[in-house]
Amino acid sequence: MGTFQQFLTDKQLDITTIARRSAQLEAHDDADRTLAQKRWEKRRDKDAQGKSYAELDIGKPPSGRGVSAQQLQAALKDQALTPRVRGKIVRAINALITQKGGEPVAPAALFGEIKPRRGPKAKAS
Repeated sequence: MGTFQQFLTDKQLDITTIARRSAQLEAHDDADRTLAQKRWEKRRDKDAQGKSYAELDIGKPPSGRGVSAQQLQAALKDQALTPRVRGKIVRAINALITQKGGEPVAPAALFGEIKPRRGPKAKAS
């Protein structure tokens, strides 16, 4: 049994509940649509193109897609997941745990230590 599956059994969490909560957290609302519109306008505005989003105080809206059942099954089988998917799973689980009155968990507690991927080595000249 993997780290993720052991954690779910210890906390008595179900993958359908996690998927549903992730969809709720990642769903777009009116404020997120406004952020997306501001980001679009910033890219079109000649004066604002040299400035960063942080300078203009424009945040980043959520992706709009929750974690899928297939991605959760891959996590249960300890298969490799992208950092974005791991982040969505951690956000959903932390939301469920804090709703029950528990403390948020770190990604390492769910997936173990994950080594960063290294890019291809540069050729020696």
